[in-house]
Amino acid sequence: MKFLFAFIVIGALAVGSYATSVSVATKAYATDSGVLTNVYFESATAPTSTTPSVVTATTQPGTTGSTAIAKGGTVYLYSTQFTSARNIVAGRWVFDEWALSSKSGTMTVTISVVTSTGAVQTTVASGTTPTVATTKGQVALGLTGIAASIPANGYIRVAIQPPTGDTATLYWGKAQGTDFQAPMSTVSS
Repeated sequence: MKFLFAFIVIGALAVGSYATSVSVATKAYATDSGVLTNVYFESATAPTSTTPSVVTATTQPGTTGSTAIAKGGTVYLYSTQFTSARNIVAGRWVFDEWALSSKSGTMTVTISVVTSTGAVQTTVASGTTPTVATTKGQVALGLTGIAASIPANGYIRVAIQPPTGDTATLYWGKAQGTDFQAPMSTVSS
């Protein structure tokens, strides 16, 4: 029986001295690296209406802009319309925004499947973002969503509300993209 021993020398120690600790930090960007699938980038000002209006694209737009969210208001991001029914598996959703708030606070995000008229068929996931600052910055929220069926001509809708008693601004476009990512979906038979 053979044994393999490996020794890793991290640094040399002098008699009577102590090793200096080293800290390692990592930072993850939800949509800045890796393979992205089923991503919907905000590409126009988000509506305040529950009637579907496609304001996303599957590629990041070259233009930029912003969407104001009134105190107590809600804005909506809609996916492109699904011409045939689809199933979305249970899994990880990501909502990634560039935003600011007039007072620091968290924003409420609700992801739903809606019909062609905007009627909610299923609420897939909801949660609150990390703190949105008073200066423009990126905030990402990961959510665990349930499996759902998107009807033919239906949409995925993300509802975004500002911090309680506050206003907020969402930014969209190149280098300040607001987007959401859905788990893989499959065509229904």
